[in-house]
Amino acid sequence: MTAEFSLNDFPIGLVVTTLDTSQVVMASPYFYELCQQPAVANAKLGQYFTPASKILLESFVMPMLLHQGHCDEIQLTIAASTTVRIPVLANARVMPTEPAMIYWAISTSQKRDSLYQQLVDLRNDLEVRAEKLELLSQTDELTGLYNRRAFIERANLMMKQAMRSEMTCAFFMLDIDYFKTINDQYGHNVGDHVLRDMAKILTTNTRENDILARIGGEEFAIMTLGQGREDSAQFAEKLLAAIRVQPIQGIAVTASLGCAISKTASFEQMYQEADILLYQAKSQGRDQAVCQ
Repeated sequence: MTAEFSLNDFPIGLVVTTLDTSQVVMASPYFYELCQQPAVANAKLGQYFTPASKILLESFVMPMLLHQGHCDEIQLTIAASTTVRIPVLANARVMPTEPAMIYWAISTSQKRDSLYQQLVDLRNDLEVRAEKLELLSQTDELTGLYNRRAFIERANLMMKQAMRSEMTCAFFMLDIDYFKTINDQYGHNVGDHVLRDMAKILTTNTRENDILARIGGEEFAIMTLGQGREDSAQFAEKLLAAIRVQPIQGIAVTASLGCAISKTASFEQMYQEADILLYQAKSQGRDQAVCQ
């Protein structure tokens, strides 16, 4: 069986234009169907496209064809009507006929654009989710403060900055007094509210560049840059006074605090020193700060 084939049957816009004027010499029925316009005598290719695509044809595509003889996968937009716009892909070759002609293959890219947009949307969604996951991995779920991992990372960076600038770092470790009693007497739900309210008090009374975190059950840590011994002691008393000033969840809450200060100590050394000083504050009666 011998089948008969015709270029007019192909689902792609086949167009032949002159090289010098871009006048349409021949176009397949599918091209006019795609443009939703009838064939017009002496028409130029650009008139089937939007003004922006016509400019692209004249200023980029034609010079490229003249220079290298072909142009591949150019995104254009057909102006099917005043309101309908159809994205297409155009491939073109200059054929060495006499006179020279340009052979165009023009195919719709609506599904391609839709798929590309879906991929862009998916990528953006994955990026947002990754950012959220990264944030969650660094955040204490209950209080919204940094967690221990994030605190250690940021505190180490601050200490490296301090060493380069020969500045002092202060490490404050704060523990809510008798927190187990609060949980036992009022319940864990109230205890959680106390932790959240404590985080708000500390956030309100720290500076933007200070690093604040919840590093344990009822333990909070703060790292500051540029505070000497006297400034650190005043800052510690300010924090404890802010906690004392009004009941939290109707409970008179106090805290104990240890503060280590250094220009050269490692994070581990400052952490251990602040922990020792916090223990001293508790053993001396609580509701007080002990600074190095």
